[in-house]
This record gives sequence, structure tokens and C-alpha cells, in this order.
Amino acid sequence: MTVFLQSLGSRVAKKMTKTFNVSNGVEDTWSEIATKEFDANAKVHYSLLQAFNDGDIAKVIHCKSAYEIWSHLVVTHKGISQVKRAKIHLLRSQYENFTMNENESIDDTITKFTKITNSLTSLGDAIGNDQKVRKVIPALPQS
Repeated sequence: MTVFLQSLGSRVAKKMTKTFNVSNGVEDTWSEIATKEFDANAKVHYSLLQAFNDGDIAKVIHCKSAYEIWSHLVVTHKGISQVKRAKIHLLRSQYENFTMNENESIDDTITKFTKITNSLTSLGDAIGNDQKVRKVIPALPQS
């Protein structure tokens, strides 16, 4: 999402991380800068709303700025620090106890392993490739 917003311009991308207040008065009397800020916020706001499905859009439709939507997304998807730590702890536990289940294909096992390690990476707890190899090889069947 960030790359897409950057493609719309630096002012647009910055609206995602900075608060926005609509200028007072009639729109025709706004300064050129206020108009550009309003336009940038509108582009980000629209782009973010397009990323939601119908069920989730109700959670952010009340937001007045792109920054509010983005803040809501960060809390919802990454969670506050306690939730993030709990997610990391759960994923680390899955990683440490990783095994191939009976009647599970190698492709399914690797997919499961990749989901665990990618989730850890997205939460800021990356695992090196050498560690991944040392973990996954023993989990695979001998023959």
C-alpha cells in the first residue's frame, strides 16, 4: 500500500502518517497549500477505503482522515505491543515445535513452515535462512 501511495506523490504518501484538519471557511477561499493537502488526503482516504471489503469498511467509514484509517489499520492488523508480543510468542512456539504431520505432503509442510516464518518476519522477528534450513530438514521424512 505504501508503494502505491508513494506513486501518487510524496505529499500523498505523507498524509498516511500525519494528521489532517480540514481548513475552515469556504473551499474557494483556501490557500493553494490547503487545497493540495485536502486533495492529498482525499487520494489516500479513497485508496485506503478501496482496500477494505464490505464487512470491514464499516469499522473505518467514520474516520475523517486517511491518518485515522491508517492508525486503525496498524492497531487492527499489527496490534498493540502486547498483542504483537503474544503473536510472536505463539509463532515462535509453532516454529520451535515444527514437525511434519502424518499424511501431510512435503509441499503442505513447506507451505505451513513458510507461513510461520513469514508471519514472524512481518512482526519484526526474522529468522535467518540457515536457521530455517536447520529447522525444516529434520522435520522432513527420511526417505
